Amino acid sequence: MRHHWFARFVLLGVGIAALASAQTFPLQLRISENNQFAIVTNQAPLEFAASVGQSATVQGTATYTGSGKVTVTQAPQVFGSTEFTATINAKLPLTLSPGDSFSFVITYTPTSTATTSAIFTLPFTETVPGVGNQPPTTTANAIDFTLLGSAAAFVVSYIKDGNAIQVVNGGSIIFDPQPVNTTLVLTVDIANNGSAAGAVNSITVTGKAFQIVGRPVLPTTIPGGQQLPIGIEYMPTAVGSDTGQLQITFGDGTSLTAILQGSATSPSLVYTLVANGTTTAVTPPGPIKLPDTNVGSTSSVVVRVQNTGNGSATIGTISVAGTAFQASAEPLLPKTLNTNDSFTFTLTFAPTQPGLQTGQLLVGSDLFNLSGNGLGSELQFSYVSGGSTLTIGTNGVTAVVFSPVQVTTTASIPFTVKNTGTLPAVVSNIAIQGTNSPYSISGGPVLPKTLAPGASFSFTVNFAPTTVGLANETLLINTTSIPLSGSGTAPPALPAYTISGPSGNVAPQSQPTITLTLASAYPVALNGILTLTTTGTLGTDPAVQFSTGGRTVAFTIPAGSTVANFAEQGNQVLLQTGTVASTITLTPSFTTAVGDVSLTPTNPVTLQFTVPSQAPVLIAASVTSSSSNSIELSFTGYSTSRTLTSLELQFTAAAGFTLGTSQLTVDISDASAAWFGSATSQGFGGQFSVSVPFTFAGTTPTGVALLQTIASVSATVSNASGSSNAVTTPLQ
Repeated sequence: MRHHWFARFVLLGVGIAALASAQTFPLQLRISENNQFAIVTNQAPLEFAASVGQSATVQGTATYTGSGKVTVTQAPQVFGSTEFTATINAKLPLTLSPGDSFSFVITYTPTSTATTSAIFTLPFTETVPGVGNQPPTTTANAIDFTLLGSAAAFVVSYIKDGNAIQVVNGGSIIFDPQPVNTTLVLTVDIANNGSAAGAVNSITVTGKAFQIVGRPVLPTTIPGGQQLPIGIEYMPTAVGSDTGQLQITFGDGTSLTAILQGSATSPSLVYTLVANGTTTAVTPPGPIKLPDTNVGSTSSVVVRVQNTGNGSATIGTISVAGTAFQASAEPLLPKTLNTNDSFTFTLTFAPTQPGLQTGQLLVGSDLFNLSGNGLGSELQFSYVSGGSTLTIGTNGVTAVVFSPVQVTTTASIPFTVKNTGTLPAVVSNIAIQGTNSPYSISGGPVLPKTLAPGASFSFTVNFAPTTVGLANETLLINTTSIPLSGSGTAPPALPAYTISGPSGNVAPQSQPTITLTLASAYPVALNGILTLTTTGTLGTDPAVQFSTGGRTVAFTIPAGSTVANFAEQGNQVLLQTGTVASTITLTPSFTTAVGDVSLTPTNPVTLQFTVPSQAPVLIAASVTSSSSNSIELSFTGYSTSRTLTSLELQFTAAAGFTLGTSQLTVDISDASAAWFGSATSQGFGGQFSVSVPFTFAGTTPTGVALLQTIASVSATVSNASGSSNAVTTPLQ
């Protein structure tokens, strides 16, 4: 085998070295191999590489570069290893003029992998004409090379059971028997035991059960003393023998071909069911059907597993999926079954609900479908939402869920009860668990209700939220609890409303009428509170209140109505305005009668009017005590400004008498300030009572008392706003 790239590298290298001596040696030397050449110096080393028994050949060309004549009279000689030979491609003797050339051939044919060497020599003489009268000069010289040879030697072997087995051309690589659909990889080593690098150009594997693992990038070079490992994988797909071929092509054109041989084994598991003395064969995936069984009871079969194939089988697992099925009495696992070996285990069906039950049995890699019928009744619950039927307990459905419903409206969902069992079922109770619940049922059957297998009935679940937010409840069917879930959204806005009553300034101590009316009817009953507040600088008059007592009055507005009913007494309520100057404001609030959902606007409409500051008002005058010449007068009234300045009295003489003084003004400002500034007065608002004692002096007829001369007295009181009305009280 020739390692061309390595040889070219050496030739090019010596060509560069030749430049230094080209001026003194008269021949230019060129070495070529496979259309590649290099200029070399005389006495340069030439390296050869070939496989044992193969040849590496180079051709040399010598061109005369001098000015005389070169004469070659003898063939080249090789001293040293006989694995080198040389010939000249010209008829001797040979004469070269300047620019003439001749060629020679050096051949290396190794007989072993050892490194060898030799000396190539080709004598010649050069005659150069003399200069001037000088005679010609003749010089003996020679073309000399040091020849170095090395050989590559490939040995192919494969590793099996820890041993390296050599593969000869035409030999075999034998794989141990392998179970079907499993893999076995043998390592093949391509070793270069020679002294020279060698190339591997290609590696091919044929045969459908064989393939290369870890294929190298080709072509590749293997240095002497090193190896290239590859893997060959064998994966049989069916019981029987498999053959293939490995072919390795080397860089020198030689190749090695080996036969690949393998065989497959396979166990064959046979399954038999034993029940009540009867055996039944079954193959994956079955199904394996167990006897019909009452809910709460069990039935079972014995499963026998036997290996009837030509290879062993190992059962690593026996598992059951499905809550109604279980396996017992299994062997200790993993369990290896050689040919004709067997074992048994028990498969049990224990239904927890009526109807078809399914599951799976896994024995090793064999999967069986399991089925059995549970005997009993079973109620299934479903409802319709958004056009789809949702079944409780399936696909994540756990409750009856209503879409959000506006407070004051009602949503309804059809609900169905079905007996999916195998025996009749009795429904004796359908109810909403909570009290005062926003949920209700309608259209239900007469209870108790018997449902045959497959039969069903329906009713309606209603949701009428009374509050905003989540509302959860429970629907009971027999003893089964089914969650109900919904949420109320804000009710419709309250219509506009009007509070009718006084406006502007109103008289103190009056009782105006108040009414409240909606602009349009509301769909549900409303509750409300009408609240009275006063503002001013003179304090609060406790007399300002509703006729029902207090400063708040409750009202209701029936569903579909517009008029408020106050305290269940009618559509009107009276208001006492009191005796203190202030501003009175009436503010309503609204809630739904059920659920107390607030409907009060953010800025509610109010009714506002004013009791103004004005001149005081006298209500009555009376005599509280008297004697023959004295009297105590008492006057009652009110002042909305809670101030009084003076009391004016006008006495009227009795018939037949005259009075020396008939008018009198009394300053009562200090007494007024003391009264209205007292804590006691706060409970009386602007009301006051003035008592004034009088003692009379004068001359009267015999037998006539002084008091008998006065018929009556009239009085007025004043404050900054003016004088009051006059009141008169008789004194006789």
